[in-house]
Amino acid sequence: MHDEPEVEMIAMLSASLALVKPATMTAKEAADWLDAAFDALAHLPLHIFRDGVRSARLTCDHPAKIVPAVVEATKDALSWHNRPKTPPVLRLVAPEKLGADEPLPHPDTLMPSLKRIGLQQGWIVEGPHGLEWSKDTAA
Repeated sequence: MHDEPEVEMIAMLSASLALVKPATMTAKEAADWLDAAFDALAHLPLHIFRDGVRSARLTCDHPAKIVPAVVEATKDALSWHNRPKTPPVLRLVAPEKLGADEPLPHPDTLMPSLKRIGLQQGWIVEGPHGLEWSKDTAA
């Protein structure tokens, strides 16, 4: 447990437990609860875990409710985090080669490298209102 995310996760769980810990809970029971809670939530990335614990603190009034509340609060974010990620397909084409149904992105929204290529090729020019697609250049 020397990793910083683990230390932060346990500290946040401990603080959450402190808010709702029954007076009859012994130090050993609290340590056991922390171990079990951490084991149940250790699969969460730290940024998602933080949000889940903050949410659980707002609603939980008993230690037994903390872990289920964190799981419920992080379900959507974890699903988004674990989605298959495909790299975007980047392309820069001459405006004339684009289909009529395919709008051009504004040149200012392009990555610097694509913007530079467009400027070098003459596809993007400096207009009266900033960068714009050239209407005269055929590529």
